[in-house]
Amino acid sequence: MFSPLQAGQPQITVIFDARPDPGIPREARSAGIKPEPDSPSSSGSNISFGIVTDLKDYGPLRDIIDRADIHAVAVRYYDGSFKDIREVQTFVTSVLGSEKGSTNAFCPWVEMLPVPSVEATIRFASGRTGKWLLWRQGRSVYRDPDMKWWFSYGW
Repeated sequence: MFSPLQAGQPQITVIFDARPDPGIPREARSAGIKPEPDSPSSSGSNISFGIVTDLKDYGPLRDIIDRADIHAVAVRYYDGSFKDIREVQTFVTSVLGSEKGSTNAFCPWVEMLPVPSVEATIRFASGRTGKWLLWRQGRSVYRDPDMKWWFSYGW
């Protein structure tokens, strides 16, 4: 009989944490930016310079997401700043319907973001899906079904 713990070894504790990682997903950080060709690079530094390839403000997030094609918004996680799922639904609906705000194809802010207030999957009638992270501080990161990242704020 095999026992992974021998007598006298500390007990292993397994913790389940359903929260998404804090901040913007690593794969989204360089969205819409290409490396600056003449930028000096240093192997001892984590600083890099890039050129934003699309400076356009696409307007509110509602102009990016085809709301008529939305089949469902599946919320995987929401934080304790919401009383219940109804408050989450109200928040998500208000962001999707807002006529205010800006959306960019690159990350226009520099501050580090905490764990998102809401993590959701937008399921479209076409069967395609998008990933959506929202922060109560007025930030949103959305990966559309074509794997393009969108950054919105100011709703």
